[in-house]
Amino acid sequence: MGLNKRPSIVLEVLLFIAALCFLFPVFFLVEMSFKEPRYFFKPYELPHSLYLDYYKSAFTDMAFFRGLSNTLLVTAGALGLTILVASMAGYVLSRRPEKLFRFAYLFFLSGMVIPTMGSLIPLFTMAVDIHLMNTHTLLVLIYTAGFIPFASFLYAAFTKSIPRELEESASLDGCGPFRLYWRIIFPLLLPATGTFIVTNVYGVWNDFLTPLIFLNQPEKMTLMPQIVQFMFNKQSVNYGPVFAVSVLAVLPLVVLFAFTQKYMLRGLTAGAVKG
Repeated sequence: MGLNKRPSIVLEVLLFIAALCFLFPVFFLVEMSFKEPRYFFKPYELPHSLYLDYYKSAFTDMAFFRGLSNTLLVTAGALGLTILVASMAGYVLSRRPEKLFRFAYLFFLSGMVIPTMGSLIPLFTMAVDIHLMNTHTLLVLIYTAGFIPFASFLYAAFTKSIPRELEESASLDGCGPFRLYWRIIFPLLLPATGTFIVTNVYGVWNDFLTPLIFLNQPEKMTLMPQIVQFMFNKQSVNYGPVFAVSVLAVLPLVVLFAFTQKYMLRGLTAGAVKG
């Protein structure tokens, strides 16, 4: 018994050490946001009190709530539009056996291998031509186009686990195709929807390059480029407010992950087994 437990204990210790390594940057970020200026350049010394002036400076010198609302708008718009389009596309692609739909499925998957950096110049040129530069609509469309390949693949894989008998029974009861999908199929796709949101919300929320390229008005800027601009506008070595703003920007993602992380693994594994 002792020999069998020893590998488990060693593994737990190693996992605990790995967890500490991953959590240390988060602890360091929060700790530095509460540290007084005279102790700021002593990173391994804990704060002697909760110094809140950095957070006051973040709210007074930076339009944090404006950047937060812009980020929420773009994130919700991109994820919502992707779910609307990709869920229906994945459902149809998984249910239709014709060669045309198989080709469309492979065509959707090919979008996953296109590098984002390689498409920035064509996207910039197209945005100028259609007069969508410096709009949140453009960001929503760019993110949606990037998410659709993976989301369609996820929804198609998950739809295969839903028995066809449910659709046949609903059709016999007089349920039309749109009502069948939204009332019966889509609620069963909620684990896939949760998985998509958890795995992709961070990419939109933390994106720095795309808003910086396609937005040039401060009142429309999202959080990440706004934080960098705030740091350079201060023109000083006082990084305390920058740490405070970073904590405020990360906090919504931490709360979201705390409430949704259990659905992530469930959604990833549920679509792997065909019912």
